[in-house]
Amino acid sequence: MANSNTAASKRKFPHVFSFLFLTVVVAIVFTWLIPAGEFERKVTTVAGMKQNQVVPGTYHEVQPAPQALWKIFSALDTGFTQSGGMIFMVFFCGAAIYILEKTGTVRVAFQRILKKVAGKENAAIFAVMLFMSIGGATGAFANTTLALLPLGLLLSRALGFDNVVGFGMIYLGAYAGFNVGWANLFTIGIAQDIAELEKFSGLYVRLLFHAVNLLLSFWWIAAYGKRVKKDPLSSLLYEDGVELAEIYGSDQNFDECEPFTWRHKACIAIAVLSFGAIILGSIQWNWGIPAYSATFLAMAVFTGLIGGLGVNGTCTEFIKGCGTMVAGAFVIGISRAISVVMTNGKIIDSIVYYLSQPISYYGPIVGANVMFYVNVLINFFIPSGSGQAVAVMPLMVPIADLAHITRQVAVQAFQFGDGFTNCIFPTAGVLMSSLALAKFPYPRYAKWFLPLLILQLILASTAITILQYIGW
Repeated sequence: MANSNTAASKRKFPHVFSFLFLTVVVAIVFTWLIPAGEFERKVTTVAGMKQNQVVPGTYHEVQPAPQALWKIFSALDTGFTQSGGMIFMVFFCGAAIYILEKTGTVRVAFQRILKKVAGKENAAIFAVMLFMSIGGATGAFANTTLALLPLGLLLSRALGFDNVVGFGMIYLGAYAGFNVGWANLFTIGIAQDIAELEKFSGLYVRLLFHAVNLLLSFWWIAAYGKRVKKDPLSSLLYEDGVELAEIYGSDQNFDECEPFTWRHKACIAIAVLSFGAIILGSIQWNWGIPAYSATFLAMAVFTGLIGGLGVNGTCTEFIKGCGTMVAGAFVIGISRAISVVMTNGKIIDSIVYYLSQPISYYGPIVGANVMFYVNVLINFFIPSGSGQAVAVMPLMVPIADLAHITRQVAVQAFQFGDGFTNCIFPTAGVLMSSLALAKFPYPRYAKWFLPLLILQLILASTAITILQYIGW
């Protein structure tokens, strides 16, 4: 049944590439319909960072520069060229995580966690969710959640729960961190880079968001687990004709774990040092994308060699790991083409001007919330966090300047808008694949998860309001 739901969603919703390609076409059409215009800009220093800000009241129309339809292809080429550094960073990160998995390090470490918490239901749920959420918050776990899901399903069934709890521990656990990721280079990192903010600034506020979101998600899943423990027939997977043995129980023996060798320990140390270096380098040494790419590349090479894959094996898995990130990398390049068309057509400032008028009219607090909910809608069509950052932040930053919304709040509006709905929009490929693997029908899942999502959106809107009010 889950497979049929996935197939139906693929028939109903266009591929993200086709949607983005169509968006580039629409942008070209807009260059013929929207008056060309520009703002004057000035360089200012905010919190030690130089920012190229628009000057309010300086918008003026300029000579039109409509783009020919055939220029869509040159815009795509330019988009990929301009995003080259970011795309290679994505490739190298994907390769590093993939090689780490292939060494067996993630699997063996996960087995150790499962063994320690087996028989302690709530402790088990929280420990796994905490582990997954940290990986999500740092950007290490996104597509990787699909690879770890079978382990979560095994643990859930071994503890007497159904696949819903296993799915929740892994997927919702990872996205409890990913959706408010305080050190995710592909969402907050890209957005802050475009907004000309210090990398990972606002860290402690986002750590608070992470803790709140994790506790909410844990409470939601633990409450469901308590209910199905009390009444197995209340499982969301139960229906007439289904044997309870198909939903509950497992023959997994957590005493039989693979050896935790020195290679696994060394690989974990390499991963911790790599992500630690990225965070420290961003804060202390003003690292940028080239440094991140180099770090991920080094992590991939040393993890493969020390992990026992050998030279040839490391090279083979490196290419495969890059391949897992092709779709995400292409989303970044195509998304950048949208900005290229609007910039060449001299309409990006015009769009900013017209959009900023209603936001400015209602004030920065309401305007910041409008930004948030607009990004929620955009996430349906561009489920890639990095792709959405590249597509929307060039517009949001000048709008924020004109509407007196702080750039940090604008980044947070993007991050919240991109984040929470990753757990319900059927255009999110990892979500639909995970549900299919857990044999959890999407309609039942959406109905179960929707109340939590509404609570998350309300809290996010409240946070945006408070942050803008205090001028964060």
